[in-house]
Amino acid sequence: MSKKYDKSKNKFGISYEDYFRTRFNGIVEIIRILTPLMDEKKALNIIKKLWEKKGIELIVRQLKNSNPITNFEEFKEIYKEQISTEYMQNCLKFKIVEDTPNKLAFRFTECLWAKTFLELGASDIGHAMCCYPDFAMAKAFHPNLKLVRTKSLMKGDHFCDSTYIWEE
Repeated sequence: MSKKYDKSKNKFGISYEDYFRTRFNGIVEIIRILTPLMDEKKALNIIKKLWEKKGIELIVRQLKNSNPITNFEEFKEIYKEQISTEYMQNCLKFKIVEDTPNKLAFRFTECLWAKTFLELGASDIGHAMCCYPDFAMAKAFHPNLKLVRTKSLMKGDHFCDSTYIWEE
């Protein structure tokens, strides 16, 4: 695209909530129209695999111009930087509940993805698109990295507990 017409970086006057609702409502409608054509469980598995692939591709692109992660401290630095961006700060409310040499644990009490999909009555799709890929994305950062989650806002819990563990 020429520099003459590169307006895609301009900001627009819409809330994150309105943007999410607009963006995901269309996706949910398309999926709900298509799922009667196949078993719903099979459809959700296809969605999981597609978004898992996209998540891994995202991590690979993010790490492309940097040295490979060799230890947990490097992962923690990258992850904390990502989660501190303006975008993430507007989409999530969280606190770090543990930060040790082999564990980084978060408690998410608000999540715009969960809020949006729950309001659309599509937490199953939201989980497949937004939560399920997190586990493969952790491994994409480094094979020693493991994500453990026992609670999920998307599934109706009062919080998400996301714990990253470095396994030697």
